[in-house]
Amino acid sequence: MHISINIVSWNDRRYLPEVFAAIRSQTHKDFSVRILDNGNPDGEALQYIMQNEPHWLAVRNTKNVGFAAGHNQLARLAMERYTGDLAEHAILIASSEMDWRPTMLEELVKVLEEHSDVDAVQPKIFRAYSERGDVESDAVKSDILDSTGMIVHKGWRTADRGAGEMDTGQFDEKTDIFGPAGTLFLVRATALRDVMIAGEVFDGEFFLYREDVDFAMRFYRAGHRTLFAPAARAHHYRGMFGADQQSLWQRFRNRKMRRPSAAALATRNQLWVLFKNLTLGELLRNSFWILLYDGSRVLYGMIAEPETRRALLRMPFMLPSMFRKRKAVKAMARVIHC
Repeated sequence: MHISINIVSWNDRRYLPEVFAAIRSQTHKDFSVRILDNGNPDGEALQYIMQNEPHWLAVRNTKNVGFAAGHNQLARLAMERYTGDLAEHAILIASSEMDWRPTMLEELVKVLEEHSDVDAVQPKIFRAYSERGDVESDAVKSDILDSTGMIVHKGWRTADRGAGEMDTGQFDEKTDIFGPAGTLFLVRATALRDVMIAGEVFDGEFFLYREDVDFAMRFYRAGHRTLFAPAARAHHYRGMFGADQQSLWQRFRNRKMRRPSAAALATRNQLWVLFKNLTLGELLRNSFWILLYDGSRVLYGMIAEPETRRALLRMPFMLPSMFRKRKAVKAMARVIHC
């Protein structure tokens, strides 16, 4: 099976040596790499790519178009340029802030080859961090989990399964999961093509945040199966403690530490996820929990976060586009109740 490795690069020069080394060390060798320079602000990432693996550079954007649109560009390229049997082609959606075990690709591919009814595979991802931001000199690869796939809580709140927990073997069994985490997963090209809307894997209007949740819900609705493969392992540079270990009050306190644009996009995009993917019956049945969690975020954002308020007030202008996408999701849905 041929793997298209897709990586969007933005402001990530310090992580590139490690992920490049991880790619070169893979025991599964049938792959091609495509990197998108997503308007890197300092030029150092582009310079590093050109000096080390210039043939991996597939696209250069003059400005940052976001994680979603960037990966859409690479996915379209991967499918357009692959000349073999599409059934023997899979795409790795990957973040650049990663280190992969040498056998990671091999383990992911093995699942797809052994299970013809599985369309996406989720590896076991751990947390890595560095105190001074210097990955090369002070990186720590922890045994704390970052994600073992996506799960759904009350009110259609999604979270990374096991995030923030110490790995003690509690997630060492292959198991079906609701959907893959956007950080790193392998998906069959045929399944990806099946759920694309207007040539998009992720919703480009989201720009950043919750686009993986939107994809996972659409992927599940379309009847595609995602399996967690514990033998496939990677580390993700992303702090030590996850949102799963925080109360609702702690999450509100932490919002003050986030960039205003991040809080605004996360709040707005979560509303679009619910609007695009839930049936009217599901919205009504979950209305209490949706109002409790998402309603409280909206209220807080309108009162205390000017950028969130502006993003929410502009949402009506996006309604025609989102209605069309909701209709497309409904047309491809094979699973109604989750």
